[in-house]
Amino acid sequence: MRLLRVTALSVLALVGAIAAGLGIGVEHVDLRRAFADRGSTDAAILFGTRVTRVLLGAAVGAALAPAGVAFQALLRNPLADPYVLGVAGGAAVAGTLAIVLGAAAGVLGAWTLPVWAFGGALASIALVFAFSRVRGRLVPNVALLCGVVVNALSGALIVAIRLIASPNAAHEALYWLTGSLGAVEPGRLLALAAYVVFGLGALLSMAVPMNAFSLGDEAAHAVGVDTERARRANFVAASLLTGAAVAFAGPIGFVGIIVPHVLRGLLGPDHRVLLVASALCGGAFVVLADLAARLAFLALGTEPTVGVLTALVGAPFFLFVLRRRGGERVF
Repeated sequence: MRLLRVTALSVLALVGAIAAGLGIGVEHVDLRRAFADRGSTDAAILFGTRVTRVLLGAAVGAALAPAGVAFQALLRNPLADPYVLGVAGGAAVAGTLAIVLGAAAGVLGAWTLPVWAFGGALASIALVFAFSRVRGRLVPNVALLCGVVVNALSGALIVAIRLIASPNAAHEALYWLTGSLGAVEPGRLLALAAYVVFGLGALLSMAVPMNAFSLGDEAAHAVGVDTERARRANFVAASLLTGAAVAFAGPIGFVGIIVPHVLRGLLGPDHRVLLVASALCGGAFVVLADLAARLAFLALGTEPTVGVLTALVGAPFFLFVLRRRGGERVF
């Protein structure tokens, strides 16, 4: 019953965010006219731009927030997040390379670009996983430091790739790397939805082992969890979600910290509830953040990308959580 109540409330939050994203914008849209006359300017704005942009934001948020939940559960650290751990950075490197090589173009690119980004994300988390083990055990704080190093390396690789790319490809990659939402073809949206459903389903199937991880590796093993296998499976599923989100919207940071942290304080640590709520509320968060980015700087005649806004909000939030925890290793 509790799961049903939380799901219902989360669905309402997502529906409300989508309604706000569709109804509010730089240009006023008469929704009645848009639905009644598909040839009107209102219909062109609503169906040609806003619908796909809002649905893209919802799908990206539904990928990044549960990925943050998974990483935080496995590392038992509230600061773990696809962006901080370098997973998004690795996905960005592979995605930039795909754009420069032309692998992201055309209809096929809608399905192949997430594969490239997933490969980069998986390589990054493998590096973090390998170098954060001390005497055979994963040390959460060392993993976060490894993530910082991987992020720095990813930034350098991206700069190097852009320097050798053609001007057009370099410009396309630069815009993509800012973390942006925009009008997208239905085929690309369908591809993202497929990756998100698969990755989220995989995480939901491992919600009980995630609950066990909060007790520590020894306690998890004592209740019958194959810790190494479960950790690898969770890392792969979370990397898939991160790669899919980065492939279609670029690296959007801190969603995987803000949404899970707030929901964990409201709902508690049960991952069977937390993963579902994070997916739905993560989608709502990104949609509303994109709406705020569209409107906040309207007086200046400019529009920052949603990735800029989440960084402006997320960086102080990260420091707040870090200060509040005072260096604690676990929740």
